Amino acid sequence: MVGLWAVGWRLTAYVALLVAALLLLQGVAVALDPDTLGYLTLAGSAAACLAAWIANWVMMSTVESRPPAALGLPLTARGARDLVTGVGFGLALIAGTVLLMLVAGWASWSGGPGSVLPPFGSTLYMSLLLVLAALFEELAVRGYPFQLLGRAGGGAVAVGGTALVFALLHGANPGVGGTALANTFLAGILLGILYWKTLSLWLVTGVHFAWNWAMGVAAGLPVSGLDVGRRVAGITVDGPELWTGGAYGPEGGLVLTLVTIAGIAWTARTRRLSRDPAVVALRPPLYREAGSRMAAAEGFSGGPEPDRIESEES
Repeated sequence: MVGLWAVGWRLTAYVALLVAALLLLQGVAVALDPDTLGYLTLAGSAAACLAAWIANWVMMSTVESRPPAALGLPLTARGARDLVTGVGFGLALIAGTVLLMLVAGWASWSGGPGSVLPPFGSTLYMSLLLVLAALFEELAVRGYPFQLLGRAGGGAVAVGGTALVFALLHGANPGVGGTALANTFLAGILLGILYWKTLSLWLVTGVHFAWNWAMGVAAGLPVSGLDVGRRVAGITVDGPELWTGGAYGPEGGLVLTLVTIAGIAWTARTRRLSRDPAVVALRPPLYREAGSRMAAAEGFSGGPEPDRIESEES
C-alpha cells in the first residue's frame, strides 16, 4: 500500500508541475495574443490541456514508469467508442433535465431569436473550446491524482477526493451557491465512478463535454454560471430558482440534482461498463500495488470482476 508520505509528495509534485506549466503556457498564449487576457479562448484552453498533459506525462513517466496512455487515453477503436458512449450519456442526462423542466412548466420553447441557428463557425468554435475545457479538467483532476488516490485508498477515496476538488474548482464561478456546489460534487461522483469502472478518460471526457455542450450550446442555458453565447435551441427557463438554478443554470437547481443522483445510481449498479483491456494491459498505477483487490470496483455493485495482476514494489 502506498504510504501517506508517498501520496503527499507525489500529489505536491504533480500540482507544482501543473501550476508551473499552466503559468508558462498561458503566458505564451497571452504573449502571442494579448487581447485574449482574461477571456476563455481556444489558444488558452489548448495551452491548459497541454499543461495538464505535461504534468501527467512527467509523473507517469518518471515516477510510475508507465506511459500516459495508461491513464485511459489509448488511441484505439475502443477509446473512440468510449468517447462516443460518453457523449451519448452526457446528452441523455441534460436532455432528461430539460425535459423534466418542460413537463413541470418551468421551461418552454421560446421560438424567439434563440431558436435560430447561430453561425456554424461560432458554434464550432464554442464546441471545440468546450471539448478542450472538458479534457483539461478530466486530465487535471481525474488523471494522475485519481490513479494515485485509488491506489492508496481504493475507489471511495479516489471518487470522493477528486469530486471534492472538482467542486472546489467551481467555487469562484459567478452566482455559485450551495446547491450548485453540491451538484458539482455529485457530477464529480458520477464522473469518478464512470472512470473507476472503465479506466477510460475518453469516456468521462465525452460525458463532461456533452453535459456542457447540451446545456450551453444546444439549450442555450448558462453553464456553471457562464453564458457561452451560442444557442441552437430557444429554451427559456421561468420557474422556481431552487429547482431550475436561475441565472447559474440547471447546475444550480434541484432538478439536475435528481437527474444526477439517478445517473449515479445507474452507473454504480450497472454491469454494462467494463475496463478497457488496452488500458489494463498498460498496468496503470491503480494496479501496481494492490493487485486484484484494487482492480475490483470496490463499493460499487455491478462492477467488473477483479483482474489478476501481480503487485509490484513501489
